[in-house]
Formats: sequence, C-alpha cells, structure tokens
Amino acid sequence: MSMIKYVSPSGWEWDRPVAMPIPISSRGLVGSDRSNFIKSAGHLFLDEVDNIKFAKDEVPVHIVALGASEAYGPNRNGDGFKEATCRKHHQTFEKFAKFFRNHKNKPERGDPHFGIIKKSVYNEPMKRVELLVALNQDRSAADRNGGFVADQELEKLARGDDIAVSMACRVPYDICSWCGNQAKTRADYCTTEKCAAGGCQSNLTRLIKVGKDMHHLHVDNPNPTWFDISRVFRPADRIAYGAKADYLTKAAADNGLFELNDYIKMAEADSAPLHVIMYQESFPGIWNEKIASQVKLAYGLSKLERSSHNPNEEIYRAFDTPPFDVEELGALGTTKCAEGLGALADQKIILHIKDWARLANKTEHVKEASKHLPKIYTKLVDSNIESRVELNPYPLSEKIASADQRKLASSCRSSHSLDKEAVADRSMRSSLRGEALPAVNLSNVNGVSEDAEKLAVDYAIYKLAALSRIAASDEEFPLTARLCVSQNHT
Repeated sequence: MSMIKYVSPSGWEWDRPVAMPIPISSRGLVGSDRSNFIKSAGHLFLDEVDNIKFAKDEVPVHIVALGASEAYGPNRNGDGFKEATCRKHHQTFEKFAKFFRNHKNKPERGDPHFGIIKKSVYNEPMKRVELLVALNQDRSAADRNGGFVADQELEKLARGDDIAVSMACRVPYDICSWCGNQAKTRADYCTTEKCAAGGCQSNLTRLIKVGKDMHHLHVDNPNPTWFDISRVFRPADRIAYGAKADYLTKAAADNGLFELNDYIKMAEADSAPLHVIMYQESFPGIWNEKIASQVKLAYGLSKLERSSHNPNEEIYRAFDTPPFDVEELGALGTTKCAEGLGALADQKIILHIKDWARLANKTEHVKEASKHLPKIYTKLVDSNIESRVELNPYPLSEKIASADQRKLASSCRSSHSLDKEAVADRSMRSSLRGEALPAVNLSNVNGVSEDAEKLAVDYAIYKLAALSRIAASDEEFPLTARLCVSQNHT
C-alpha cells in the first residue's frame, strides 16, 4: 500500500515568487541578471545554470519546490519533509517528474507534459529543494522533449505573474510527528487512544497542547518519490501566499480544518504513474520488464475499449471458433499447460473465453463471465491492475513447449489464431456458408457473481500475458490488439 501526497510551494514563505524565469542570453547569465539571480537563488544553483545547456526554444525557469520541516515546518496539509529526506530524495524530480497541468501525469494514459526537469538541488544554506525547469517555448522543443508548448505558463511569466504550482509524490508510509506511528494508508493513522497528541486521524494539522508545550501535529514523509510538478488553477495545498506566522495563527483559530477533507479525497483517488510504482516497490523479483509491459498494454487495451472505433460486425464471425482441445494442454497451473499456452501465443492464438472456462473447469460461469468482458481492461486499470498482473496465477512459460504441443498450436493457427489472414479467411468462409452472426455484446455488466467475475479477470490477465508475448514478434500488432479486444465481445 502507499499514499499520494500533493505539496504546493506556496505553503511556505520564500520572500520571492515560487517560479522565476531565468534571462539567459547567448552569452549566458550575465550582468545584473546574474546578480539578481544570486540574490534569489544563491550561488549554489548558479553553477548548475552555467553548466546546463538550454536550447533556443526552451525557457529556463527556477522553481522553489519545498522546504525542510526543521526550518519551515509542515505544509498546510500536515505533511513534513525533513532535511535528510530532502537531501536523499530530491533527485527523484529529475528521474521521474515532468511539468504537467493539474496533476494529469500518467504517460501510460497519454497525459501531456509541457516541460522537463533539468536539475534539482537541495540548497543547504536555505534548507529547501529547488528545481531548474525547461518549459517548451515552441513546437520544436515540444517535439524534441515529447510534450506540448507551455503557452499559458509562459504568458503569465512574461507578464511578471507568479504561477501556482503543485507537486505530487508517492510515499510507502508516513510517520506521526508525535507518537511515531507508521501508516501505509490514511486508515492506518493513529487515534486518540494511542497518541497523546490526539492522533492523526482526528487532529492532523492542528496545534495541540501536550503537557506544557504546543505541538503542530503532522506526518513526516521519509521516502517520497516525486513524479510531478504541475501548474494548477487551485493548489491542493492552498495558503493564499500568506506568511508562516499567519498560517499558524489561522491553524489555531479554525482548529486546523482548512479544506483537508477535499485534499484527502483527491489524493486517495489518485495513483502514481507505472514507472514510479515499479521504482518504489520493494518486493524483490516481482517487478520486471515483462510485467511492466503487460501493465502498459492493459492501459492501451483500455484506450481501445473506450475508442469510438467499432469493427465491422462481419469480423465477429472469425471468433465463432470450434472448441479447442484444451485437454492436450494439461491442467491449468501446471508447467505443461504454461508451456502449451506459450506455444499457442507463438502462433498468435489466444483462447476464447469458452475454451478458457473449460480449461479452468468453470464452464458453469462462462455465460455470466462473458457479459463482464466488454470494457474489462478499463475496469482493471481503475482497480489496481499492477497487483493483478503481479499475482497472475497462470503465467506463460518462457521454456520451449514439447514437440507435440508446438505441433498442436501450429495445426490450429488457421482455425483459432488472431493472425490477420486467418481471421479474414474464417470470416469470409462463415459468410459464404450463410452462417448466422454470433451474438455480440458491447456492454459490460458489473453485477455478476464473484465466481464469474474471477473467471473473467483471470481470463483478461491471461490475455495480457499472451498478447504481450505476441507483441515481441508481431509486425501487425495494433491490429492484433484490436482483434483481441473484439474477441471479448463474443
């Protein structure tokens, strides 16, 4: 489990705008521009500015990201980041973050970014993390950096306006500042019964009198992975650019409620991008490129499911295949079966749900499970697809199948595969014979039994593994993927 945290630099007082363009000329940062930059950023970042090259179509921007809690305290949402944490983890900005808008930060979903993080540093004298961002000024920069033109941001900066930004990180757990309780989710926060400061479930962000002292109850986040800095129209950590003293006074006046519930709802509904989860998860041997490709493929199939493109109904004839001889594959879950399924995938054969149900000895649920298949990948990517793929009980074997299984797979290519020619041939023969179109279901039914849902999900995860294997050598993979989605409609 983990939590997403949003942090707005405007939650602290910097005595300068959060984001400032750096007026670098063809000769570099010189003259009064250089001395002004030193006043606002110090000498530490000056060396970075001198050493980093910016293209003519990129606008360099210096951003103050966050302050160490020992010097600045926690932010308005009750999140603190200690000096040691800032030193150790600030470089995750460079590794994972880009400049987005409104926390739309999932590359696997095609979310656009508008700039890249050139450098991050921890400014020791000023006890804060600072970023050097290159915003895309022209289409050429956007194309080179793989993003879009930052027109709105650059227009505001050109007028001398500050831009509200907010950052996102993923933390595996946080720690109560008073009792030390470690929580992997907000449901695990300490309570009044266990914490002398009243517990983070009820008193997070509040000034609490404990004994003769006042304590600002918050949580420390010792292992953040920063993956996003966004221009936002309403910062999640909103303080209206007030000073730190005003912030604490208001905290005492309104019992620290602010709009914390809105922030928590937004954070709990979000997740980190796939590459961040892969980096941060500490389960040895689980995350690898093969699993990552399957998760990314699930997002792609979800996009196909949600597209307005509908195949010619004649194509569904190709999925009305004769029963596959699943007995030859062996029992599901055995090495023999895993090798056989791999051999089928090598022939671009992905079993139909009716054949998978017989292989799983779940034929009594196949009719109901079939109703759950349309849009199933859209449902899965919104409900922890990563763990589903990790825990797939029926992976395909990398070992070469037996000669008999390879022969079986080859003999069924024309009758069962998703190969373009084989699909076209089956569809045409069915039409010429005057056979009726198979029943087609395009609407996902959610209210199915637990057994039927499990059958459908296991089947969908199997298809990801098979399709991922096919992708390695399929020159017409986009078409194969569409056929795979269409197969779920029959």
